[in-house]
Amino acid sequence: MSLARRKITLRNLSEFSRLMPQVPRDRVIDAMGNLSLECSLAYALSKTFLRDGWIAEYRHLQTAAQLSVGNDLLLFATSGGLTFEMDDGSQRHVKHGEQLVLKAASQAKVFPVGEQGAVSFLALAVDLDLSEALQEL
Repeated sequence: MSLARRKITLRNLSEFSRLMPQVPRDRVIDAMGNLSLECSLAYALSKTFLRDGWIAEYRHLQTAAQLSVGNDLLLFATSGGLTFEMDDGSQRHVKHGEQLVLKAASQAKVFPVGEQGAVSFLALAVDLDLSEALQEL
């Protein structure tokens, strides 16, 4: 069982970052699988560097994009929803407040579900650079 809390918010992300060194890096994504995100839409988060190499990045999704994941990636839908077409042909739907773990070296097409400009998500990974991992289609 992780020392991470069951709910994290964008407001207490800095507190969450203090817990990260206490959880072995190779177990963090699995340990966080049951977390849920409570989002404060007023919080202006773009990229935050957490301890032990973890990075959280907040983005709005305007159009469909190709996602190529280098490391395990945890995605939270903070506003609207996301549809993923996985590289094996399957589809995954993530609603507001839900999360999805994408394993390293996977690829997916990501489609925003909701009003234009109203879909956003938070990504959490080690060595994360969404500008390289996420390319508009």
